[in-house]
Parts: sequence; C-alpha cells; structure tokens
Amino acid sequence: MGKLPPQSSHRPGCSDDSTPTCDSSCCTTTTPTRPNQSNKMHSHKKDTAATTSTPEDEEDESEIKDLLLIGAGCHGHAIMLRLLEPDPDFLSDKERHMRGESTDRMRPIKDVTQHIKNLSRGQRATLRSKSKKSKKKNIGDSTSPDPPPHLKLKEVQQSVLVVDSHGGWMQAWKDNFESLRIPKLRSLMNAHTDPFDHRSLEYYAEAKGRGDELVTLTTLSQRDKNFKGPYQVPSTSIFNSFHDLLSKAYGIEDIVRTGTVLSINPTQEDGNADEPIFEVQIAFGKQKPNVRTVKTKRIVCSMGPIFRASQPRWLHDLAPQASERVLHAHQICPYLKQRSKGKNNTDDVSKKKILIVGGGLTSAQLALLATESNWCTEVTLIQRSKMNPSPRHFDIGNEWMGPKRGKLLEDFWCLDVYERVKKLKETRGGGTIPPEVILELAAKQGKKLEVREEVEVTNVQLVDGRLQVFLDDATEPNFYDMIWLAIGAQNHIDHYSALSHLRQILPVDVVNGFPVLNTDLSWRAPTVEEVEESGIDEPTWKQVARKRIWLTGALAALQLGPDALNLVGARHGSVRIARAIRQDIAQTKAAASLKEDEHDCDCFHC
Repeated sequence: MGKLPPQSSHRPGCSDDSTPTCDSSCCTTTTPTRPNQSNKMHSHKKDTAATTSTPEDEEDESEIKDLLLIGAGCHGHAIMLRLLEPDPDFLSDKERHMRGESTDRMRPIKDVTQHIKNLSRGQRATLRSKSKKSKKKNIGDSTSPDPPPHLKLKEVQQSVLVVDSHGGWMQAWKDNFESLRIPKLRSLMNAHTDPFDHRSLEYYAEAKGRGDELVTLTTLSQRDKNFKGPYQVPSTSIFNSFHDLLSKAYGIEDIVRTGTVLSINPTQEDGNADEPIFEVQIAFGKQKPNVRTVKTKRIVCSMGPIFRASQPRWLHDLAPQASERVLHAHQICPYLKQRSKGKNNTDDVSKKKILIVGGGLTSAQLALLATESNWCTEVTLIQRSKMNPSPRHFDIGNEWMGPKRGKLLEDFWCLDVYERVKKLKETRGGGTIPPEVILELAAKQGKKLEVREEVEVTNVQLVDGRLQVFLDDATEPNFYDMIWLAIGAQNHIDHYSALSHLRQILPVDVVNGFPVLNTDLSWRAPTVEEVEESGIDEPTWKQVARKRIWLTGALAALQLGPDALNLVGARHGSVRIARAIRQDIAQTKAAASLKEDEHDCDCFHC
C-alpha cells in the first residue's frame, strides 16, 4: 500500500478531530443550512434541530420531492454518496476486479490520498468537481467514461427526503454492533460505501495512524487464482469513524428523518397525464408518530431485510407467560441494549442461565457476549448440525471476492430466475461461523460455556418459574432462565407491508420471495408476452413509474447475486441505482429546459 505523508499538527475546526492541518478555509466552513418551506435560511443550530426527526418538523404536503430514499443503512448511504460525488467509481463489479489485477489500470494512488485529505477538509473540498486533467481516462466505467451529472448538495437538502425507522445513517447497524460488542467486521477492508474508490478505507486508516485497526485474518491463508486478498478486515471503530466522516464530508450527516413508511401509492401527476407521482404515507417520529403524506417523483427502497423464522413446534405449546422468556433474533439486541442502559424489569436483575439455539455467526457472538457478562452464570449453545465442517471466513465463498468474481456473476446472470434462486441458496448455504470465532468458542468452553452439536430442542415446559428444556439426545432435561433463538430465517417481499399497495397498482413477478427487477434494479414491467397474454397494456404513467422506483439490498438478490445483502452488494447496487437516478434527473431537467425554450418567444399564442 502506498505511503502517505506523515501527519502534522492538528487544530479544531476540521471536519475530523484527528485530521492534519490544512490551509483551506473549508476547515472552518459550517454545514450548509437547510431551507424551510418559504425558502428562508435557518441558522445552523435551527437546521440541526429540524433534521433530528421531531414530529413537529412538518412537511409541506403540496411540495413534490425529487427523491425519497427509504432506509439509511449501508445500501442507502452508498447510493446517496454516489449521487453527490462528482467523479464516482461507476465501475461494474467485473471491471473493478479486472482492473484490480493491475494497479496501472486503477485510479492513481495520489488521487485516492487526495480524496482522503478532501474528506477531512470538509464539504467544499470533497464536493468540488475534479479537474479533467486529473481524471484517469475511463476510470468511472469502461463503456461510459463520463457519468451523468451529479446532484448538488443544495438540491439534496431541498428536494431529497431520507427516512429510516432508526434515525441516522447506519444507526441500526451501529446499535446491533454495540449491543453484541462485535469488535470487527466480517467484510474485507475494500467493502464500504465510499463512492470514490474501493481502497479509500485502507488509505484512511494509514493517514490517521490507525493501520493496526485493519485486522489481519491469520487463519485466511488462501493465495491462488481464486483468491489473492486482501487479508484484512476493519475494526468496528475505524469502520464507523470512516463512515461518519463520509457523511460529514458530503454534507448529509443530518438529513435523515426518523420515520416508518406505511404505504406507497403511485398515481398520475395533476396536469400531466404521462407523469407519475408517488404518494407515500410516513409515520414520522418514534414515541408519538405523526402520519403525513409525502409526494415524490422517485423512490429508492433500501430497507434492511425483514427476516421471519419459522416457529419451532415446541414454542406453540409453551405457556403464554413462559413465551416472554424466549427471544427471537430481532428481540435480542433491544433486550441487550436495555440491559446496558440499566432499564431492566425487577425479574431481569437476577443472574441468568441462557440457552442459545443456532448454528451461525450471530449465535456464536451471542454465546461469547453472554459468557463475558456478569449477569449470566452459564451459557449453553446448541445447534442441530456439526459445527462448520469446512469453516468459511465470509458469508459466501472466497472466490466471490477474488479475480473470478466477474465470471461468477456473468454465469449467475445467464441463469433463469428459478435457477438463480437455487444458486443463491447453494452459495450462501446455512449459518456459518468463521474459523477465528470457532477458536474463541473453544477457548471459553469448560468455564461458563458449553457447546453441544447435532442436537435439537424437542419440548420446553415452565416449571417453578424456569424453563425445563428437553433435547433429542436422550440426556436429562436441564433448566434455563431464558432461551435465545438465533435460528435461520427467510426474507420475503411479502414481509414488507409498505410495498403491498404498490404491488397492487404495479404488479411485479416474485420468485421464492424475491421480486424480478430490471438490470438497473427498477420495478420490472410486464414483458410483451405477458401483456399479450393478459390483454392489458399499462398506460404511459405506469410504465414511467416503474422506471422510477428502485430496490436494493436483500430484495435485489436475483439481480445482484449472493452478496446482495452485504457491503459489497451495497456498492454493487449503488452503482446501478445512482447512475440511473442521475441520468433520469438530468433528462428531466433537459426536457423541462427545452419546454421553457419553446415558449420563450413573442408569438401571439404564447
């Protein structure tokens, strides 16, 4: 990795407290304020209050937004940054990995290091259009070197709405990592949301003197044609610091509103029969949600997965008062968060003996966390299969992150949608635990932790206030205070109630829970054959509406591949969606400008 200049002294006022001194006046530039509905500018203090998602922060329901981004996780973050970046990495995944084989085909290192400096200097430096002379030809995309025009920060602040039920960029991610005390990511250091270059996090770590927070996976020794590294993953701390800096540098740190989308209704724009508008019902706030309707021309759905596990048979027969002691995966992190804040019921103050059911990384992380907690006396981790007969470092095989990634994706896209579903299941498999975590579990066994393999729960009864658990291995039943279920679950489009009405107006094919989308991840229209078979041809406004709603993340797996849900999938999806949005907005502006020019004359009828 190329070396950066040594750090100089620091000064307050820079965007990052640990940034080197720079000579640019942007270091003391405050975040641009957000205009109110009358286009008068608030002070920075008032603007911050306006974007902290209070129910009183009213939206003008007559205003039509250019874009609504639903979900502020890593997928939404990656899209927003690529909309703003003047010189984005718009490479396809195949092209990126091909260029990775030869450094002279990648963006020059000096450009990447300058990008890191610009991030630290603030918005003016980060969002400044790069000189054409400094651009390496065709870095954005081998087939389209000049990306569509980027959005201006002022446009985003005025006409883009971002809502997330947790509030804040990647807040759910941060909360879960904090609750589970996860020290490092399971993704490589080149997987992040920076829109400029996939090596940015690596150079950021070096520039800040935090290179030791790129943790080398000592058990990852593969070095062949299928995988050649990198061999480091970022610590949770440096990953969060880097992404907080990205939000601040691009001027979007305070634009997320706390809210939950209830329904999406596509309709025709008044006075323009061929133009669609999406009327979206949103419950703003958490404690006392304020339901309002927001109108927007475009929507990106980047919500996180909604996993629902099948209920074990023994749980159906459990007494209602005992079922409160059984937590599903989505309930465990909130419970741990409550404990850490001391907001426990009287019943929760006592020491706990925990049974954890599951065979994936989450169950292992929960077992390690509970073992190290002073409120837990014993932990038993059980799983129905043998623990990782061939451990995987990542969710999917290493070859999907190596030189052959492009070929693997091409082979995937050559399959029909039904074969793709089979490939997704085959590639991801069931829950897996990385080798280094297996070693951690082994080191804890015999103390407070017991790991039992190839067993299942057959029955649970409430006896004297405790859970008596029977296993299928004929051993004596044991007593526990709580059961945590970290078992496999399925994501399905039917779980997303916000999309129900949309699917009634604009039906989309669904295969095994995955919607069939277009290549740019927009809502797929019926094929010619389907139209002829049904005898129903959609009006123009519906056809346009389909091109202006995009999905990414887990729901886009049929188009993005097995790692659609992961950080690599976030980058992959953001390239497709951001390019499409930038192009559509540019075309809309051009059409509006042409229309104005046509009427800018002195003729009588005008």
